[in-house]
Amino acid sequence: MDEARNDIDRGFKQYLCQNFFVPKWKVCLFNVAAAFIVPFMVMFYLLKGLFVRRGEQVNAMIERKGMKEVIPAVVKEKYQPDNRYWNESSSMSLKDIGFFLKLVARSPHHPYFVLKAMMNVVRYSDMIRRHSPSVMIEFGEFSFSSSILTAYCHRYGVMHIDIMHGEKLWFIRDAYFHYDECYVWDEYYANLFRSLNAEPTQFRVALPPSLQIDTKAHINPDAYADYKYYLALYSEEQIAGIVRSMAFAKREGKTVKYRPHPRYSDMELLRKYVTENEIEYPTKVGILESVSNLQYAVGSYTTVLSQAYFSGKKVILDDITYRQQYEDLKKMKYILSEKQCEVLSQKN
Repeated sequence: MDEARNDIDRGFKQYLCQNFFVPKWKVCLFNVAAAFIVPFMVMFYLLKGLFVRRGEQVNAMIERKGMKEVIPAVVKEKYQPDNRYWNESSSMSLKDIGFFLKLVARSPHHPYFVLKAMMNVVRYSDMIRRHSPSVMIEFGEFSFSSSILTAYCHRYGVMHIDIMHGEKLWFIRDAYFHYDECYVWDEYYANLFRSLNAEPTQFRVALPPSLQIDTKAHINPDAYADYKYYLALYSEEQIAGIVRSMAFAKREGKTVKYRPHPRYSDMELLRKYVTENEIEYPTKVGILESVSNLQYAVGSYTTVLSQAYFSGKKVILDDITYRQQYEDLKKMKYILSEKQCEVLSQKN
C-alpha cells in the first residue's frame, strides 16, 4: 500500500480501496452520472449558502446517532459535545470553491469521488459557518471522506475527531484515514489501523461505557451460569452442533445457559434442543446483568464477547460449529482470536 501525500490523497486512496470490491462497469456508470450531477450540485449549494444565518455557537459538535453509550468518558469530560445541530442543513460558500477544485485536481477522472466527498463537505460547511465549532466529532473512519473532512476542518481551525463504535477487522475499507484524534478500544486496534496505513499518531485508547461493565454492580445469583453461549442466527444443524459442543460443561458439573439474539434466533428451534431453564431470555435479563453473572462467555462473532472480554471475563470462541468463520476471522485479525482466548475445540 502506497504512502499518502496529504489528507485529500488519503481520502482518494481509501476510495480506491473501497472500489476494489465494486465491479468496474458500475464504477464507470457512477462516474458518468456524477460528471453531470457535480456542476449542478455546486451551483445549488452555493445558492443555499447565500441564505445561511448564524446560529448558536457550539464548541464541540457531535454526530447524532443515539450512540451515547459508545462515547468514552474522557471525550465527554474534555469536549462536552453537543448533538443538537448536527446535519441540520447543507450549503457551500465561495471560499469552498478552492477546496472543491483541489478535489477535482486530485481526481479529474473520478467525478463520483468528487461528488461523494462534496456531499459530506457541504454538511460540514453549513455546520461550521452556522455554529463556529472548535471541534467536530463523528463515527466515520470507514468513510473515504473522513480524511478529506479533516483537511476541510483545518482550513477553519477546527479539530476533527473520530470515535470507534463497533468491532473492527483487517479490512481495506478502513485504510488510510486521518483525524486529529481517533479513540479506539485497545492499542490492538491502533496497530491494526496503522497496518492499513492510517495516520499513525492520531490514536487514543479509551473504552466506552458500553464496554466498561461494572460486574460487581449487577450480581444476580438467579442469572448466573458458569458458561453462557451467545447465539445469533443459526440453522437446526448449527444449534444441534452447539449444544453437543457445550455438553462438556455438564459432564464437569457446570451450568450452561443459551442467550438467544432478540431478532435473529429461532426460539422454537432452540427449545427443541435445550430445556427452558437453560434459556436466558433477553427480555428478562439485561445484557449488563448477563455478562456480570458468568465465568465464560462463549460464541462466534458478537459484540457481547467484546463486552465480556473488556469487562474482565473469560471468552471461548466457537471453532467447532463455526470453524470456517473462525478461520476467516483469524485471517482478518479479529482481536479475540489474537488475544489468546480459549477455543471450544480445546474443551472437547
